[in-house]
Amino acid sequence: MPDLQRPVLDVGLVVRDFEKALAFYRDKLGLVPTRQVSMDAETAKRAGIGSSAFDIQYMQLGDANLKLVRFKTPPPASPPGAEGAAGFRYVTLWVKDIQKTCDEWRAKGVEFLSEPIRRTPEIQMVFLKDPDGNLIEVLGP
Repeated sequence: MPDLQRPVLDVGLVVRDFEKALAFYRDKLGLVPTRQVSMDAETAKRAGIGSSAFDIQYMQLGDANLKLVRFKTPPPASPPGAEGAAGFRYVTLWVKDIQKTCDEWRAKGVEFLSEPIRRTPEIQMVFLKDPDGNLIEVLGP
């Protein structure tokens, strides 16, 4: 295992509608916007991650960050669902009380794909989608 500076995993999420995604993650799920950074096209090309400039809005989630990535021209959406394509297909949020979290988010307009389902005797799970259709798994007692 590498010697990590921070023992967490940040995730970059390319979004099609930045304002809608920002409102969803900030206002409905309660993530905290922190810093913004921009990457110019030349740096993106040299790094091997694309050919266009883009902006990143860091959204704090505990010790980790969800990084909302905005391109001037949004890329096409990927196929829906976990089986739609190979690669990262969903993120998981661990909460202390899944029913309380679901009730709070539902009051803010979050739509879940089901009610919480018991996965093990100790853990329940439920999925929801963000405005671009990206899956978010919520796990907790």
